[in-house]
Amino acid sequence: MTGFGRFLLRDAILLALTLGAWISASSISLPDGWIADTVAVALGALAGMCAWQAHEWGHLVFAKATGGRVHPPAGLFSVYLFGFRNAENSKFQFISMALGGFIATAIVFLLLIPLLPQDWLATRIFRSLVIIEILVTTALEVPGLVWGMVSYKTLPSVNVLAEDAPAKSELS
Repeated sequence: MTGFGRFLLRDAILLALTLGAWISASSISLPDGWIADTVAVALGALAGMCAWQAHEWGHLVFAKATGGRVHPPAGLFSVYLFGFRNAENSKFQFISMALGGFIATAIVFLLLIPLLPQDWLATRIFRSLVIIEILVTTALEVPGLVWGMVSYKTLPSVNVLAEDAPAKSELS
């Protein structure tokens, strides 16, 4: 499996494991005690990882929807889902790609979190991790988005790994 298919499989497995764990272990996380707290932290952390992946997939979906050229990283365990080279994409594609992550995060926060039992520790941990994700991505990504809107071609490309950097012959 090549390209983004292997990342789709990776993240589908993570989501399936998270849903399975949430359904099967949620009753263990409800009573008081260190075992319940440990299970709740694990469930919340797994769900938080899925929220991060949803954010990354939001970036990718919006980049691809606008015809953007993106490149998967060499390693399956990269925290980033793709590389985005400014020379290959327009300002509109950059803005769309950037906003896609925020839209995906908003969907998770506004639609998914209210469906979960609010009194569960696992839900509170998940909600806290999504709020931290919102704060961190806002601090890290909004300045780049604003700068990109003003002066797109001066932004560095997002190359997820050194091996992903374009060879000189690719740029010629």
